[in-house]
Amino acid sequence: MRAVQWGGAGVVSVAEKPAPAASPGWAVVDVAYAGICGTDLHIWQGLHPRAKPGVVLGHEIVGWTAAETGGIAAGTPVFVNPSLSCGECVPCRTDLSHICDRLGLLGIDVPGGLATQLAAPEGGLVALPPGLDLHTAALIEPTAVASRALRRSGVRPEDAVHVVGAGPIGLLVGLLAQATGCSAITFSEPIEHRAEAARQLGFEVPARPPQAPVVFDCTGHPAVSPGVTGAVATGGTLVVVGIYPGSTPFDLQDVAFRELDVVGTRTYERPDIDAAVVALASGCIDPHVLITSTVPLGDAAAAFERLGSGLELKVIIDARKG
Repeated sequence: MRAVQWGGAGVVSVAEKPAPAASPGWAVVDVAYAGICGTDLHIWQGLHPRAKPGVVLGHEIVGWTAAETGGIAAGTPVFVNPSLSCGECVPCRTDLSHICDRLGLLGIDVPGGLATQLAAPEGGLVALPPGLDLHTAALIEPTAVASRALRRSGVRPEDAVHVVGAGPIGLLVGLLAQATGCSAITFSEPIEHRAEAARQLGFEVPARPPQAPVVFDCTGHPAVSPGVTGAVATGGTLVVVGIYPGSTPFDLQDVAFRELDVVGTRTYERPDIDAAVVALASGCIDPHVLITSTVPLGDAAAAFERLGSGLELKVIIDARKG
């Protein structure tokens, strides 16, 4: 089979790899589409601590079951949950397997979905409803991240919301907040083409946004953390969605003096995946602004270059081409 493998900092290539085989608890999926995300870019740049050269990238995956598995018929359209939990640690034993102490991921710790096929845990396959086209379904994974962030925030329809960062996750947070009934949703975004994407989706990007009772930091950028609490209204909630590179400056005095709640969120649980499927199937999320390019598997190296240069918002790889 053909697959996109990482060869070290700044190097990805399409290579021939042995086709995966089903094994106890694991199923083979014929990949339709796989998204490239910020984690993939960090691996490409040589910044991810676990990824090893030679790994097949990709963890935003949809496709079809290659054979009957776990009660799912062959040829069924599925989303692949890429999380790999150990099943033994305290979080796993207390219904928190999505934040397993040894959490792994397809596309980092084992071969991922930027390939014509992959092997994935049977328990991670989610059959998709009729009518949800797989190109749109390629956004399920980042939409589940956004759904989890909304659920963790406790946001109410009457709350004003501010989102820091208009990348794919930030835009999805805004769209889901809008779908819950929040009408006052603003963004901060210094990169103009991303700010314009937010405007195209109907959001305001003011030069000086007002403080909001619920703020989502979707950047993970160390330049943001020192002042991000200033965006939160007194007594409000800051949800940290973007993954920061270790310790960064943060104003804990402001948290204490103004009694701010700070909430972390990492991946997602099955209810968040189900909510993402419903949101995409219902049409409340329009993928056309978010997905700026869909390219054949054979053009993946160029796609990484364009994303790394900031020229794209979301790139989807068509695994059936190239």
